[in-house]
Amino acid sequence: MTYNEFYNNINYRNNIDNRDLETYLLALLKLVEQERKQTLTADFLLKLLLDAFSSEPKKIDTDWLKIVKAPDEKTIYKKFTNKETSSSEDKNTVADDIGIYYTIAVLQFQIAELHKMKGKQLDNNEKYFGIDSETGNRWYNFDPDSILECGMRCYIDHDDNNDQEFEVSWQTLGDLLEMGRIYE
Repeated sequence: MTYNEFYNNINYRNNIDNRDLETYLLALLKLVEQERKQTLTADFLLKLLLDAFSSEPKKIDTDWLKIVKAPDEKTIYKKFTNKETSSSEDKNTVADDIGIYYTIAVLQFQIAELHKMKGKQLDNNEKYFGIDSETGNRWYNFDPDSILECGMRCYIDHDDNNDQEFEVSWQTLGDLLEMGRIYE
């Protein structure tokens, strides 16, 4: 599946009843945790993204509300490869799995941010022009369709050959959601 094909597949949902973003991300997190051992392909990623519109959401963990910064994949990589802080776990196995840890961290961060903005910034009628959360993080998209569409639009707008194969990993999902949060 190419970048353009993937974009068209996630974009076909427009005008279908939308789930609120926090609930959608909670459902997506539950699916990701259930499927984390699977190899992620573009088709499987598309299936996860679409299934999250109707699947059962995970319960929010109040510890996530302590998260104030967007995850950084470099920090996560260091956490799992630093000799002093990591276990005796095979470094090659951990390196292959870092993308899933990053994606889970992104989902937890975004869920926490949205939860903290309920009844506050999320009530702003002009939020799609951009708002800052109470932790100072910038947001432009607040529903599943717009965050996915803008995340994919960011991929497409920054690549010259959008008809090439869209190769994905678990990190791709975290990147897609973060780009969708901040891309206008």
